[in-house]
Amino acid sequence: MVAVLLLLVPCGLTFLVNGVFDAWFIQYAAQQVLHLSGAYLLVLLSLQFVKPFDLNRLFLFIIYAVALNNLLAAVMFIAPPLQDFMLAIQNHDELARTKLEEYLDMDFRLYGLGIHTFFMGGLLSGYSLLLAAYLLRKERRGKQTLWLTLLFLFIAITGLFIARTTLVGAAIGTVYILWPSRWSATFSRGAIKRNFLFIAVLLASMIFGVIALNYFFPEAWDSDIIGYALEFYIRMDQGDALATESTDHLKTMYIWPDSWRTWLIGDGRFNVPGGFYMDTDVGYLRMIYYFGVTGMLLFFVIQFVLVERIHRFYRDRHVSFFLFASAVFVLLLNLKALADVNAFFYLILWLAIIKRDESLENAKKGENL
Repeated sequence: MVAVLLLLVPCGLTFLVNGVFDAWFIQYAAQQVLHLSGAYLLVLLSLQFVKPFDLNRLFLFIIYAVALNNLLAAVMFIAPPLQDFMLAIQNHDELARTKLEEYLDMDFRLYGLGIHTFFMGGLLSGYSLLLAAYLLRKERRGKQTLWLTLLFLFIAITGLFIARTTLVGAAIGTVYILWPSRWSATFSRGAIKRNFLFIAVLLASMIFGVIALNYFFPEAWDSDIIGYALEFYIRMDQGDALATESTDHLKTMYIWPDSWRTWLIGDGRFNVPGGFYMDTDVGYLRMIYYFGVTGMLLFFVIQFVLVERIHRFYRDRHVSFFLFASAVFVLLLNLKALADVNAFFYLILWLAIIKRDESLENAKKGENL
């Protein structure tokens, strides 16, 4: 909260110097307060009604929620009337409505509920894959390993059809799962069995998918949705560079400030009518243009303070590895658009705080007895 308040300094400074007031930060700060209080309520209710409720159960619930949203997105694509109804009852902002109107007729991607679409759909799907990777790293039972692997595969595939940024989470998650224990080149017998099952299911699914498309549904390669989701593979198969229209367009968005004042305190603008300020959606650049490098650094301080606090509660190598993977995920996604996973961190932090307080209270009751 102190870091959020400190962000008011560069925001106020750029307002005074540039004479421009963009309310984005006020909206962002209000959103953080709602996420923080909502996470507290959700954890409190979960501890009350779900026994036992721990970090593993929290991660599993989030994974199920994302998987169900992805499933609904797939069903909505198959059933256009349902999709029209679900999108009509949602309150999208002007930019999201414009994008939806532009893309819906093209029929080339899936749309989830709420923010679970476009870039944020990829962020949510990708981050849930890191949660699944954490659980898989700790799992030793064969059936549960298989179930988590299938969930990982389902979210990765369906998330790819929502937003291809899901690939970032899938790549980091796969490396996370297969990485040797304790940063050494040694594997336990349980880890070898887990990794073998994970790789076997992954390869079998990929081979089966390619065979099915080539021999049973060859016409699918000409569909817009397959062309969108598998553009990396299609262009590579055709001998083109490993890129997509989206990555080509992203390169044009790297428009660097040409003023030292912009670098230092920003221009005070985040959005403009009908689009992004300076026509860039790159997370780092949007922050620099809004409140300069100073504000951008404070923005990341908020997230790394959360990571440090969570690490203080969970002195566990599995959690440490997960937090490191989360930091890498956020830093990479900001190369594409503005990204944070604070809402997830709030859930983890409140769970640790409330369970600590319960333990202290129980200990005091024991002493009194």
